[in-house]
Amino acid sequence: MTSSTKFKQDGRNGGSTKSTVSPTSSASTSSTSSPTTTSSSWKDLPRRLLTILIGVPSIIFLLRHSITSWLFFQGAHLLCLVEWRHLIPPLDNVHNDDDDGASENESSSTNSKQVKSNVASKKNALQKIFSKITDGDSLQSTALSRCLFYVFSTFSFLITIVPTSLLPMALMFSGISMRLIPHLPQFQHLSLQSSTLLTLQHYQFGLLYLSLGFHYLLQICSAGGPIHIGNLLFIVWMSDTGALIFGRMSKEKQSTSVDASTCSNDDDNQLGAFLSFLKSISPGKTLPGLVGALITGPLSALAYPIYLSSGESSTCSTSDEVCIDDSSTSTAINQLMHNPIVQKMILGLLLSLSGITGDLAESSVKRISKKKNSGGLLPGHGGVVDRFDSLFTGGVVYFYFVLA
Repeated sequence: MTSSTKFKQDGRNGGSTKSTVSPTSSASTSSTSSPTTTSSSWKDLPRRLLTILIGVPSIIFLLRHSITSWLFFQGAHLLCLVEWRHLIPPLDNVHNDDDDGASENESSSTNSKQVKSNVASKKNALQKIFSKITDGDSLQSTALSRCLFYVFSTFSFLITIVPTSLLPMALMFSGISMRLIPHLPQFQHLSLQSSTLLTLQHYQFGLLYLSLGFHYLLQICSAGGPIHIGNLLFIVWMSDTGALIFGRMSKEKQSTSVDASTCSNDDDNQLGAFLSFLKSISPGKTLPGLVGALITGPLSALAYPIYLSSGESSTCSTSDEVCIDDSSTSTAINQLMHNPIVQKMILGLLLSLSGITGDLAESSVKRISKKKNSGGLLPGHGGVVDRFDSLFTGGVVYFYFVLA
């Protein structure tokens, strides 16, 4: 009787039951729950490895030539545009979606019925893919949203091919054009609801995030060639891998020692505020994951076989006295900054920080749209935007730090 579970029924609470579990039973449940949590955290590992084994050789083959690399990034750009449309915040005002759980279940059941009927009616796979690209989510597809998507896609491709010097003008006119679309005669009967403003904000942020990101990725391909774009992909994706491994290992340790972690969080208010900031963007983000990204990035930069030009200006054109004066004024910090090893470590650190920023930006978009992943094209990784989110910001940093 001491180790068994006792139930008491309280008449005042309408028959609610209270259970008291002995320490031995709680210890046994905690010991049995930890292997399940560890196994569930790594259950997507086979799919991740399979995607890497297929994707990495294909990417290496495509990046060997300028034409195939351009086609690769523009194809990824097209897929990201389609996924970006599915990340539009839910249009609650248009479709009268309630926040109650019952209404969500009813809407999900009706959506599943509509999907099944559509699948049954469309027999051609290519037709289904084309309709998904052009129509998007049928529940959120309106004439205004379709027009915004087509204009957004057109300006996004334009931004990727214009010269870098014309980027400010392209961004300004594309943003203004999208802002004026709801005032066209065919849309004037529609009131500017909050859903329309959210859609505009979503696409305008996509111009800054997706379009600029692919612009600089293509610039790195044309200006630096395969060696530089390979360096960028290697550092950023290895940094993401380090964040994933460190983050999941820390979650396994936190499941075994919850009390110690809560005490340490209470002691440091600033750290707790930073963690709450991360959790508000993405509940899966952890501080050890960020540290893992910052460690893996510089190490990956050192491991990649590339020589970064030091950019050291040691011109002695006048006389030997001028050279002596120049060498005397050069400090140890300046010499250290021109060291190729130090430059590669700084590049890895900057790419890790920019990659974290890009990942948090996409996590915020998914948080608002109530989506876990941008898509399901890459098994174990999610969608194409999920795989390129760190590259959008990392490409900008790499271009100006190495090639500009």
